[in-house]
Amino acid sequence: MRLWTALGWLMVFGLVTLSLIRLGPAPPLPGGDKLGHLLAYGVVMYWWGMVQPARKRHWAAFLTLLGLVLELAQFWTGYRQLEWRDAAANLAGVLLALMVLRTPARGLLRRWDRHLADRADPGLP
Repeated sequence: MRLWTALGWLMVFGLVTLSLIRLGPAPPLPGGDKLGHLLAYGVVMYWWGMVQPARKRHWAAFLTLLGLVLELAQFWTGYRQLEWRDAAANLAGVLLALMVLRTPARGLLRRWDRHLADRADPGLP
């Protein structure tokens, strides 16, 4: 699980980086950037909910707060702007992931981990 934890922190670092760097124009479809926020925060929340299921509420609070702080930080960059709808999309992604984590999909990473372990050592019972 250390690999999964490291990948989770890499995703958090990606959220921070992508929120603060200078980006090109938004995707051409209406609301495309909001969809990106929803998916990004949803995927990260889903990941942490699988890696640390007992701490999913902590992760939900952390990611919600991170989204708000990053939106505020964008105001200070001079080349990004604060947009509360982005923060709302971040929160929606977190909430959507929490709903998915209440389904059998919550065990996907565990099943995949077991499958990879079985392939690495097929002699295990």
